[in-house]
Amino acid sequence: MIKHLALIAAGVLSLHTAAARKYVDASTLTLIGRTCPMEGNPYYRVDTARYHFDNAAIRRYCGYPAGVAVLFTTDSRSIEARWTTTPRSYGWNMTPVMQRGMDLYIRRDGIWTMAGAARPGLEDRHSGTIVEHMDRQPRECMLYLPTWSELLTLEIGVDDDATVTPLASPYKHRVIVFGSSITHGASASRPGMAYPARMSRMTGIEFVNLGYSGNCKLQPYFADYLADVKDADAMVFDAFSNPGAEMIAERLIPFIARIRESLPETPLIFVQTIYRESRNFDLQSDKNEAAKQAMARQQMAEAVKRFKNVYFIDKAGLTGTDHVTSADGTHPSDLGYWRWAQNLQPELLKVLKKHGIR
Repeated sequence: MIKHLALIAAGVLSLHTAAARKYVDASTLTLIGRTCPMEGNPYYRVDTARYHFDNAAIRRYCGYPAGVAVLFTTDSRSIEARWTTTPRSYGWNMTPVMQRGMDLYIRRDGIWTMAGAARPGLEDRHSGTIVEHMDRQPRECMLYLPTWSELLTLEIGVDDDATVTPLASPYKHRVIVFGSSITHGASASRPGMAYPARMSRMTGIEFVNLGYSGNCKLQPYFADYLADVKDADAMVFDAFSNPGAEMIAERLIPFIARIRESLPETPLIFVQTIYRESRNFDLQSDKNEAAKQAMARQQMAEAVKRFKNVYFIDKAGLTGTDHVTSADGTHPSDLGYWRWAQNLQPELLKVLKKHGIR
């Protein structure tokens, strides 16, 4: 009892659970992870009024805030959220938290540490407590937004006597990561586990997630869009997961050439596609995957010779070779994404360091 009273006096415990009675519109705080903010839709990654994509899925994915995070500082004992998403069915190979929920990281001793998850409901309006029973020390927070749903509204709830202020981005360099569902984050358990988010926390470089599940096929309109991103220090491409060998042969060189017209110096770093576990026994899958990997090597050899500051990371076993890291035969599990980030980083950081990005 004496110990309990001492903890109360120190502010570690309270006589009652601190309820979040004050809500702040998250769009008034710091947002990172966007390349082209859209007026009226603060959580969109790309402005679909400015850029016209001819594919409905791509237009929809522009509104999914994969990799987008809210940064703020608060001295609240508890942090809650209430938010609304657009109607959609839950996918079979992803968790509800990944698709329509959020996860919160708090910086402790300089390290972004997972604090809790915002658990979505079955309908389109959601609310819940993310973390509670904290002390009243000011904390730097980063809340990753839903990966697979459009976010219409978001309010962050704190104790009625607490403060909430925008936190300036801790990242001084921005690197675009453009790619497939693997970049998008499919089958990770929660938004902050996708490999661009992981690499951001691990390196101190902001890796902006431009994953477009199933639709990253070196289309000319993507090259036009990326050519307009003038504030990127570098670009990383998971560009060989969705297109087949013939499409890579037809589109890769013109894709790079279009970006180079507007961005003559920006480092463009292409990464070989993942090894899919579906290849283990499916002979047609193995044949198709081997063909596009071979074509990627062939075309990238030409691209590296033809263009300045173009690189190819062709490293086997980025997710390991023990066949235990796939969630569904194609997409990595959390372990797979962790290995991808860990194994990709040395080669990637070597290139970035060469260009003063560290």
